[in-house]
Amino acid sequence: MHTIPTQQPRFVLASQSPARKKLLEDAGISFEVIVSDVDEDAALAAAQEDAYTKGLDDISPAQTALLLAQAKARTVAALPQCAGAIILGCDSVFELDGRPYGKPGSAEVALERITAMSGKSGVLHTGHWLIDHRGQQPVETSELRSATVHFDHFTQAEAESYVATGEPLWVAGSFTIDGFGSAFIKGIEGEFHTIVGLSVHALRTMLTTFGVSISDIWKNSR
Repeated sequence: MHTIPTQQPRFVLASQSPARKKLLEDAGISFEVIVSDVDEDAALAAAQEDAYTKGLDDISPAQTALLLAQAKARTVAALPQCAGAIILGCDSVFELDGRPYGKPGSAEVALERITAMSGKSGVLHTGHWLIDHRGQQPVETSELRSATVHFDHFTQAEAESYVATGEPLWVAGSFTIDGFGSAFIKGIEGEFHTIVGLSVHALRTMLTTFGVSISDIWKNSR
């Protein structure tokens, strides 16, 4: 039987992203961080192989975001110290011209991607996977949020200067909307938090599935 304790739920973010941590802090949420050690490439390769075995097509950028969010949440939820907690895994994937862009990992790749974004629009997909580990058996729910990002035209020199800041090297899509990258974004369609990497509104709606209010995990709420 899935029971709900009366004390404030222990909430865990399965991500090392500074942007996601700041979003939760700004939203007044009490949480702790436990980083997953998921091999993202291996997880996606296994998921793609399973899809092909079932006669399905290539995994889409949106599916990729949700699959990796699931992998992160489940990996952390399986740790002994997470028994009795609610665990959130998130992952973001940027889609441009039908291609998925995760973290570039190098200045060369980042510059190539950023250059390709000039004057175009793409979609940032953020997958959310929430696991309630307070009962005898974990209960899971998920949400995918997507938002369109419209980039202004920018020069090669501007692109090179942006890469030189180091900011785009370790973020999905090689850009941010809450840092240096904001100078090149002329508009968005959708939720700002989705583009940053964690929709607090999605978290609220997922928590209700477990009978938990977002106010239950606010700091000093109990």
